[in-house]
Amino acid sequence: MFKPGPMKISDYTCLLCGSKLGMTLKSAIIGDNTGSCPMCEEPFRVNITADEMEEFIKLEKNGY
Repeated sequence: MFKPGPMKISDYTCLLCGSKLGMTLKSAIIGDNTGSCPMCEEPFRVNITADEMEEFIKLEKNGY
């Protein structure tokens, strides 16, 4: 049985087509992250809080 792990910053997907948005810790900022989906070119906005960013950094350090 598949047990999902914690969400990583690279797990954000397009609401229209479901493709991954290609977000990384290097490209993401605290607050609104905007861009367009690499597959369907639909614009997106992802708001990341300071607490969420801290959790994403911890996950990457732990190898998730």
